[in-house]
Amino acid sequence: MTDDNSNRFGLGRRPVLGGLAGAMVTGAVGTAAASSQQHDGSTDDTVQDDSAAGPPDAVPNEFENDLEIINYALTLEYLEAEFYTRGIQNIDDAALEQQFEGWGPIQERVADRLRVVRDHEITHVDVLEQSIETLGGDPIERPAFDFGTAVQEPAEFIATAATLEDVGVSAYAGAAPYLDMAELVPPALSIHSVEARHASFLRELNGEIGFPMAFDSPRSRSEVLELAGDFIVE
Repeated sequence: MTDDNSNRFGLGRRPVLGGLAGAMVTGAVGTAAASSQQHDGSTDDTVQDDSAAGPPDAVPNEFENDLEIINYALTLEYLEAEFYTRGIQNIDDAALEQQFEGWGPIQERVADRLRVVRDHEITHVDVLEQSIETLGGDPIERPAFDFGTAVQEPAEFIATAATLEDVGVSAYAGAAPYLDMAELVPPALSIHSVEARHASFLRELNGEIGFPMAFDSPRSRSEVLELAGDFIVE
């Protein structure tokens, strides 16, 4: 990635797992580890539905045009695709199954389900790259990522995945309303809904309720990149 693009998209190089993202992942790891002790696959959820709250307001528009929005989404899909690819390469099926011992059918299916998620993220990358080129733009260069032990330890892998999926869902929700070209909205919403399915699944694996509230809150580009940037290295 060039310095110009790094500055433009807010992706200055940062230490791995620093700041807020590190705190989110660190806190979630304990949940994943604790959930592995639930022999029936159940969880001790204390999160309550916030149904009384209304839909959230839109976040500020921090984009200049549609190409910038798509490249922003592509950056996040690069991150997710690389994260799942490395984690699945480093953590074998037996280790993942052991993490969910006693969870019933999910114990035998979890590795295959995670491969499906990985394949979805790779497909999202391909489609977004093609969309940018069709619009006459250049896909942003793939950043260099370092996920530390999050792609080596099963509990941390699941916890980090849950965090990344939640961030991705909020990113699409924050950016999609500012697309000018109507034909870009259906594919963007289609990816958003799949990312939400991923998020729900990973949250449940992490010992959390997959759908804690009646409404999700979007995040602005600066908020999302503050979190995602923690995985980008020099």
